[in-house]
Amino acid sequence: MREEKFVVVDVETTGLNLKKDRIISIAMIPMDGLRIQMNDVFTAYIRPENVDDLSISSAKYHGIIPKDIEDAPSFCALSHKIEGMLQERIVVGHGITIDIEFLEKEFKNCSKYVKIERFLDIAMMERVIGEIFGERPKNEDLTLEALARKYNVEMNYRHSALADALIEAHIFQIQVMRLIKYGINTFEALNSFIQRVGLDMGSFTF
Repeated sequence: MREEKFVVVDVETTGLNLKKDRIISIAMIPMDGLRIQMNDVFTAYIRPENVDDLSISSAKYHGIIPKDIEDAPSFCALSHKIEGMLQERIVVGHGITIDIEFLEKEFKNCSKYVKIERFLDIAMMERVIGEIFGERPKNEDLTLEALARKYNVEMNYRHSALADALIEAHIFQIQVMRLIKYGINTFEALNSFIQRVGLDMGSFTF
């Protein structure tokens, strides 16, 4: 795990309906092993085809209003940069399968068929840690806030893509260090443990 290359990804969207909602903000934080590469961080607003898709109900979570994105580039305009940052890196995030589904849909809309197959979810990693160290959270509280509290990661602002990605990166660092000490020191070993004990993501609150 210390030699793997990761990229922590967080997206903000107009909603959670994969069929109609779109990505409006993205943050990508490369990590070489446990080292966060701040000089290579990428973050951007993204303009959907219809700015009116941005609703009041979603804006109350991410704080993005139509004026913020009216002059932003489209996803297709940024797709080459985003795809390049995903290549040969394990994608990391919180509830990351949803982010991946949105990314793959956006790529497809740009006639790019990008499949993200190597990823780690910090909520799933917390379940692994619970199995190993007997630290299963009460009521399976795997929210980002709960994980940040557990690992004393400061949370100044939530639901900005960059702020959330930084929180996720710091939590991930601590989780990986704990797993390495236990002897789970490769991506393959972690996946093998997950399959062996029969863990599944289930559901949790963002």
